[in-house]
Amino acid sequence: MKLSVRRATLADLDTVMALETSGFAPGIVEDRAVFAQRIAVFPEGFLLAEETGKPPCGYFCTEIWMDWDVCDPARFDLGHDIADWLNRQGEMLYLASMTIAPQQRGTGLGRRLFRAGLDQMAQTFPHLREALLIVNEHWQEARKIYASEGFGEIARLPAFFQPDGGPMGDAIVMTRFL
Repeated sequence: MKLSVRRATLADLDTVMALETSGFAPGIVEDRAVFAQRIAVFPEGFLLAEETGKPPCGYFCTEIWMDWDVCDPARFDLGHDIADWLNRQGEMLYLASMTIAPQQRGTGLGRRLFRAGLDQMAQTFPHLREALLIVNEHWQEARKIYASEGFGEIARLPAFFQPDGGPMGDAIVMTRFL
């Protein structure tokens, strides 16, 4: 099926939250207010994936920064304020969050959304030079996608992911030139 990507709106918050809570463990789920702010402040950076004739099946949420310092991991914190670092003239694209509906896992949709999201952001902001993301060390399938798309590990943030009742995991910081 054809995958289309469109900007999320505040009217999509229920869908975004359903994807978020089904995609992440309690304790690492973003609050509704955080997503509302991200959509309101940077709508061109919050994308929804849809297959023809079906409801949204994933999202791709980004920020643009001027730069980043490995000694400043607070930018990655759950619930951080996008307005603190957002700069549309920046050259660093940060993939803040991405997930797909559980029933879509293993179908290739995650890779298609990842590519489509990166492509759309690079077209919308042609001055972007680098993409940055973090991934839980335990999320093997996501790590495979990112590595196969040219992202390489540059740092780790120890015990960054702390899901309720689950194992803590390091955040692997990965980058790629665009």
